[in-house]
Amino acid sequence: MEYDFLEYREIASKTYVEEQIKANPTIVSQKLTERALAEHFGVSRTTIRNALNDLAMEGYVFQAETDVEQHKIFEINMLKMSSFSEEVKKEDDIDINIKVISNQIINMPAELRAFFGSNEKLIRIIRQRILNKTPLSYEITYLSSNKFKGLEQVDLNNVSLYQFLKDHYPVKPSHGREEITYELAAEDKAKYLQVIDGTPIYKVSSNNFDDNFQPFEHTEQYLVGNRFKYHLSAKNIFNYGEKNSEIV
Repeated sequence: MEYDFLEYREIASKTYVEEQIKANPTIVSQKLTERALAEHFGVSRTTIRNALNDLAMEGYVFQAETDVEQHKIFEINMLKMSSFSEEVKKEDDIDINIKVISNQIINMPAELRAFFGSNEKLIRIIRQRILNKTPLSYEITYLSSNKFKGLEQVDLNNVSLYQFLKDHYPVKPSHGREEITYELAAEDKAKYLQVIDGTPIYKVSSNNFDDNFQPFEHTEQYLVGNRFKYHLSAKNIFNYGEKNSEIV
């Protein structure tokens, strides 16, 4: 009986938190941490986390002050070797800023040795894409330091990386493979996407090859789950794939 009572109290607390946030979603932007929300509502951080996860899965956007145009649809070809910004800028009224957080040479991460087929040092570029002051994505790109010598010294703020590579290096992106999964935002991902820890986010992992079938780039792109919807369809099972990205 005691267990049943505790379980009921937990469910009731979570329901209470959800209803309060639905009625006043600005409370989440005012109190940006689980701890602050837990103290405000007088419940545990676990209750806050579960409530926010359920709300996010229902499609609630917690950032109350946002300039993102509602229901803006971006059509992105999943297999086309163009950048995220190039795809969404098909419409003239879209203005996306690219902020470089870090651009440096690092040792080869163990999990990328098989893809690059070597143990060379890599250039790691960490970027944030922003639409009207609202973060759209947080991205980590790994490139061969041998193929792209000096790239770590270039100012890539508001620069299309793919276009820069085409213009300045003898590498032409040809094809790639993408995998879409999801995880819960934490640390830098939560910070630069401006969401609280534990918010569901998409992870788009890309392995990309040049026209000589040589690996040249691995990218991990993180997108807020309730700002994007992905719709996959196959025009040709061997050659084509499309995804639509909708900000909600």
